Amino acid sequence: MADIKSRVMALGALGALLTACTSGPGNLRVHEVSLYGAGAQQLAWVYGDLNGAGSSSVKIGGQTVTLRPQVQGSLAVPGSLSVNGKATYSAPQVNTLVAPSINLSRDTTTGTFSLSGSERPSAVYYTDGRSWQRLSATTGTASGVPVSGLRGAGALTDAEADALSRELGGQGVLAVAVIEGQGPGPSLSVEPAPKERRRTALYLIGSAQITSVTTTTTTTATTTTTTNSPSAGGSTTGGTMTTPSSAPFLGEVANGTNAAVTSFSVQVARTASEARALYGLAYGRQTTVPTPPSLGRDEALVGVFLGSRPTGGYRVRVLGATVQGGTLSLRAEVSAPGAGSITTQAITSPWAVVRVRGAFSEVKVTDASGQPLKLGTGGNDR
Repeated sequence: MADIKSRVMALGALGALLTACTSGPGNLRVHEVSLYGAGAQQLAWVYGDLNGAGSSSVKIGGQTVTLRPQVQGSLAVPGSLSVNGKATYSAPQVNTLVAPSINLSRDTTTGTFSLSGSERPSAVYYTDGRSWQRLSATTGTASGVPVSGLRGAGALTDAEADALSRELGGQGVLAVAVIEGQGPGPSLSVEPAPKERRRTALYLIGSAQITSVTTTTTTTATTTTTTNSPSAGGSTTGGTMTTPSSAPFLGEVANGTNAAVTSFSVQVARTASEARALYGLAYGRQTTVPTPPSLGRDEALVGVFLGSRPTGGYRVRVLGATVQGGTLSLRAEVSAPGAGSITTQAITSPWAVVRVRGAFSEVKVTDASGQPLKLGTGGNDR
């Protein structure tokens, strides 16, 4: 009899434990972000108190997920819980939105923006992959005001905005429009009902949808010559970089992610017409092609094209160059999105154009260690 009683008590304790694990954590809060356009993804930060338990569970989007203490990750923020071992809940955006009529162009000469269309977002942010700007207006002509990432976008907390900025900042050129009304699709279903819900809807505009415009300016007869002393040991005179003749690498002049090139290639331009053709390849998916820089004696432009990549998040940078025995060696770095990263869901073609000096008839590209650059075809570039 005692044995039966002890078993009943054990089953009761197990039932109580299971009930506690499926009732959700204490003070459950869910902060949801719906990404539309080039993003097409739903993610959510989940907050709550585990009250000493190692885990708990809730239903998000009809799926039971396990909540545990937060793990390391680019989207992890203080106070949040991990969801199925990841920093956030994430799932493909089922309720995709037909692209809103948001037309965005950027003047590469003045740095100003022009916005038009029937859809008027509450705010628009722009990043070149290095820094962020918030546009001063959401229609007509706007200037870019430097900001700390996506802070102030929708209902994001500062910590969430910082994490999302870091994640999206690796996509290269990108615009983020904050959609009015918290988005067109339904919110995520959450059981049990959280004590706090926040929802932010963002429409991602990839670089292929951002038109580049170059304003041609005329100069007066007055010429001002300035001289600077860059840390590289060269000088800038009248806006043209000069370096010691022993240094063939004159720096990067342009980069992007939407070239009209489908496979890895290296292109060299030594004349003005060849430079225009090179820029035509680099900016081939944009309606306006900037004017390439003029070339001095023994100078050339060299374009490094990675070819087609399945998503955003891929970039190439040329770190330096040497010329020896008629061979130009470019030292390059290729970055790819990590597992679980937020990426724009569009085929991209990353590229970089650099200016070099010297006589060479062959070009090879190596990685930072000097080994031939190896490019994967499915996303893992090494």
